[in-house]
Amino acid sequence: MQLLTREQARELDLIAIDKNKILGTTLMENAGKNIASIVQSELITVHNPNIGIVCGKGNNGGDGFAAASILIDEGFKVSIYCLSSSKNLSNDSLYFHDICSKKGVAIFYEKELPQLLPNFDLMIDAIVGTGFSGELYKEFVPWTKWLNECSATISVDIPSGLNANTGMCSSNAVKADQTITMDSAKIGMMLEPGKSHCGLIHCVDIGLPKIYKSKSPMEWNLLSDDQINSMIQNVEKTTHKYKQGKVLILAGSIGMTGAAFLSTMSALRSGAGITKTFAPSSLNAIYEKKITEGMTIPCEDSGNGFFLEENYDTIMNHVEWSDVIIIGPGLGSDSETAKLVLKLIKNINKPIVIDADGFQPFYNNIELFNEIHSKFVITPHLGEFSKITDIDSKILMDDLPKNINLFMKDFPGTLLLKNSPSFVAWEAKGCVNSNGNPGLATAGSGDVLTGIIAAFIAQGKSVEEAAQIGMFIHGKTGDELARVNGQRGLIASDLLNKIGQVISIYES
Repeated sequence: MQLLTREQARELDLIAIDKNKILGTTLMENAGKNIASIVQSELITVHNPNIGIVCGKGNNGGDGFAAASILIDEGFKVSIYCLSSSKNLSNDSLYFHDICSKKGVAIFYEKELPQLLPNFDLMIDAIVGTGFSGELYKEFVPWTKWLNECSATISVDIPSGLNANTGMCSSNAVKADQTITMDSAKIGMMLEPGKSHCGLIHCVDIGLPKIYKSKSPMEWNLLSDDQINSMIQNVEKTTHKYKQGKVLILAGSIGMTGAAFLSTMSALRSGAGITKTFAPSSLNAIYEKKITEGMTIPCEDSGNGFFLEENYDTIMNHVEWSDVIIIGPGLGSDSETAKLVLKLIKNINKPIVIDADGFQPFYNNIELFNEIHSKFVITPHLGEFSKITDIDSKILMDDLPKNINLFMKDFPGTLLLKNSPSFVAWEAKGCVNSNGNPGLATAGSGDVLTGIIAAFIAQGKSVEEAAQIGMFIHGKTGDELARVNGQRGLIASDLLNKIGQVISIYES
């Protein structure tokens, strides 16, 4: 599913009106028809339905007026609360306001709520649209509170008070049961907390151009089941462990051997045929005990419990054997390990998945990514992404899609940003995950994600495809487990026994 930023939605409107010569009133009429149709289907069993519409002065309010002009013809009782005088309405909105007035629709120009609140069967929120940011005007707040108290509310294009780009919400934003959005969903509707404010989303055709070249460098999509279905195929009957892919793993340190276990077992559970996991020699017995299905390779650590720069040759001797290398989970923050990572990423010629402590050399040194000569994906959470970009996490969140866009202009790899939900971005494309839940915010969950991605690279997928598959399967697995065990009790190792079942859904 295509997703639009606020700017892309505005650009599409301008193309329709200026280049394709489609009248603004025609677009608004089409929006009204779609709104009316969905409202009718919702109230089909209600005798003599009574509808309230709260309209702002802009085109969002105009869509509300256009819907009212159709609903009144269909025999619905309609009342409109216009939060502006008619003279302040946009030209297209005024056109449908006047039609409603001529048809005898009840229009109230009240800035304050009526003392006796009517009991409507359904309310339509048409106060502010995709141009909103920040906080709602204080005069709108009583109306949005009323809308949130009603038994059923449908928002036009986007819930009033939701930022179309960021998913951030005004403190009194409308929390709709359904949202009827024009042409395509807006990216902020897929990001929390905005996603929780939208309810069921209907994308409706109002006659906007289907193909256009956006001025924005980023094309956004919602990652769906259908896309994953197209990416994952059945395992060939004639396959063998080497054909299924060889994963090399540099992970773990004293106190964090679990990260090596989780990333290794996740790769195996995701279809990798064989793994080799490096272990600091003083911890090798632990690795051997936990990773029974994979091989381990001890690296001399002088009893320190972490990897040293001198392990470089030992590791490089196995690189040619591999199809992909994992670097980072649980490596720790010792400077010796960071030197090793730096040396490796500059010289490895196989795809790399970089996670967690693998980012240590890149903090305040973002240019270092340009010294990686192979395909690679990074999987930071927001805090790690903040350190990589040297941008405060709050500033990043103020407009995360925009900041991802800026980052990708000079970034030579694939980014998987763990968030609510997560993103994958590569070149000038990006996608937002359609699944996942807060239960995945638990120690070790990212190690499992890393293993899934590496397994699919090893099985022949491109780095960007593997990142998308990994993000989706990881989120879906978390959702399946949460339905049975709840979100709070979810731990990373739970994912291992479920990954294969979830992947099998998409094998065809």
